[in-house]
Amino acid sequence: MKLFIANTTKQRQIFAYRKLETGRLVQIPINHGDQMMVLDGSTDEVESVIQHHQMYGLIDSTKIDQSQAFVGLCYSINKPVSASVIEKTIRDNDIHLTRGAHNRRQASVAALDSSLRDSGTGYSGEMEVSAEQAKGRDDNEDADVVNETIVTEKSGSKKK
Repeated sequence: MKLFIANTTKQRQIFAYRKLETGRLVQIPINHGDQMMVLDGSTDEVESVIQHHQMYGLIDSTKIDQSQAFVGLCYSINKPVSASVIEKTIRDNDIHLTRGAHNRRQASVAALDSSLRDSGTGYSGEMEVSAEQAKGRDDNEDADVVNETIVTEKSGSKKK
């Protein structure tokens, strides 16, 4: 039985596991958007590696539901993960990360607003926080940039 692992993140991953019979550590580097056959062994060996890594987010490539969450590593048994699945997952991961960053910025502004209200300094609301990110040197023309303003009102509600 062969176990293929695909890396759908934007960084190099090192997939590590221990051999069942010897306990020897095996480490396999997998570049961004690539996949590797990490194990050719018995059903027990493959299942053991999969079960261990599932608690860290490893998911079956046929069961990826991008409406749910970010997918870092996925696997396939006896055949490589299709290139279209890897490409789509990488694109969808960008959407999840962007949405998550926006939500964290909003939560941060809301927490700051609440903290200032409770501090006794006389702050009454109406805060405006801007976040801007320029393109990095490795970014191409299509790379997303952040440019948003989050405003709180006297009532404590926030707007986009």
